[in-house]
Amino acid sequence: MKTQTRTAMFLITSLFFLALIPFTSKAQEKRLQLDINYSVGIPGSSFKKDAIDKVSTRGWTANLMYNITPQISVGVGTGFQDFYQKYPRDVYKLSEGGEISAVLTNSIQTIPLLAQFQYRLLPGKTVQPYVGVGVGGNMIIFDQYLGEFDNSKSSFKFAARPEVGLFVPFRKDGPAGIHLFGAYNYMPYKMDGVENLNNWGAGLGVKFPLGS
Repeated sequence: MKTQTRTAMFLITSLFFLALIPFTSKAQEKRLQLDINYSVGIPGSSFKKDAIDKVSTRGWTANLMYNITPQISVGVGTGFQDFYQKYPRDVYKLSEGGEISAVLTNSIQTIPLLAQFQYRLLPGKTVQPYVGVGVGGNMIIFDQYLGEFDNSKSSFKFAARPEVGLFVPFRKDGPAGIHLFGAYNYMPYKMDGVENLNNWGAGLGVKFPLGS
């Protein structure tokens, strides 16, 4: 599954940076911006109950946004979040019948690819809040280990990400600065007793223009 994860990451990253091509003619106007962020993921109630209740501190997001107006931006977003939890030895029922005493390990990686929309409330100010939404798909890699038995599955599901955030420029009216966000990651998923992978996300990073 590690090979599948690397392949998925390569494909998502390639698609993300290929999105640069249509905008190169406008880059010199500083309308094209990239933000890269460290992120954490906090499992929602069903995710906690069915699979993993630990907060994931292994993640990142990136958004490539084109400023149509000082307030409105559109673009694409991607990222990666790694959820992992090992449960103590217990007796589990096997799907084919019977029982087994084993350690249960759940490992879930999520890789979104989203069309993004953002609306800035106070463009040009020292602190610039925004609201946004991303809609698209989510690559899900689910590895479940029951002792020595491995049940690994990959799928591509619908995903949506409403978010709020702040942009704080390094200098007044500057195009580069600190980026903070909070988001709700809506991830429908129904497999192996797991109802969904909805989670709360938060991150901190930098935003900067592309082009001179």
